[in-house]
Amino acid sequence: EIALKYGPSLETHSSFPQKTNVQFMQVIDRQNIRIEIWERGAGYTLASGSSSSAAAAVAHRLGKVDPELTVHMPGGEIQIAINPGDYAIRMTGPVNRVASGTLHPQLFDVKV
Repeated sequence: EIALKYGPSLETHSSFPQKTNVQFMQVIDRQNIRIEIWERGAGYTLASGSSSSAAAAVAHRLGKVDPELTVHMPGGEIQIAINPGDYAIRMTGPVNRVASGTLHPQLFDVKV
């Protein structure tokens, strides 16, 4: 996993004083790319819609992929459709519950 190897040092590199997100992309063919993600402050991330959208838009802008493609990530796949006119993105894919919980009522007692 390349993101695990290089993500931490790139996130905190001196060129990014407020840290940065890092995505690694591989173009598989005109309809498929693979990405790995290291998110600023969160670390290695299995899947991300915004990272998928950004990677797909860049690959399309570079002429490497068609406007409709699948982004493959360790956490799953998402389909991306890019409007060639304005680069508006439509994501289609599954939604999975990853956690559930209860918030303590005191969290909503905000005193300003």
